[in-house]
Amino acid sequence: MNVHDWLMNLPFSDPESSCKVVEVSFKQGSRKEFFRNTTLQFFEKGDYVTVEGVSGYDVGEVSLTGELVRIQMKKKGVDEFNPEMKKILRRSTERDIESFQISKSREKEMLARSRAMARTLNLEMKLSEVEVQADGKKATSFIPPMTVLIFVNSSSSMRMISR
Repeated sequence: MNVHDWLMNLPFSDPESSCKVVEVSFKQGSRKEFFRNTTLQFFEKGDYVTVEGVSGYDVGEVSLTGELVRIQMKKKGVDEFNPEMKKILRRSTERDIESFQISKSREKEMLARSRAMARTLNLEMKLSEVEVQADGKKATSFIPPMTVLIFVNSSSSMRMISR
């Protein structure tokens, strides 16, 4: 969904009170998260940023900045001052984006392998997509909402998926 920041050009009396959180989208906007801008860099909608991921980093696109982020956080019940909020590490470099593109190119193959593994393990589940973190250290499989989840404790099977 495309959002126009109608508060962007309004002057605020206290720059110190401006929102220091940025909304970042992944997978063409299908997943959005909030990240703290600790370096106080200026980001615009559409900029690629490198953010903290699970035991590594990920690359996403800035979807919202400024006071509209505060409104969005309130709407979603997210605390702006949560100390556990992940951080923006930097504006994405060419190397970050190259790593991101390599990881994304593996998603279709990993989806096919994940589906094959689910069939091998006789799991009655449908996988709709796989999202790979930019550094390639984590892959997330998504299932349709009406599917029942069965958790299997088999680390060797999970390792096979990511090879």
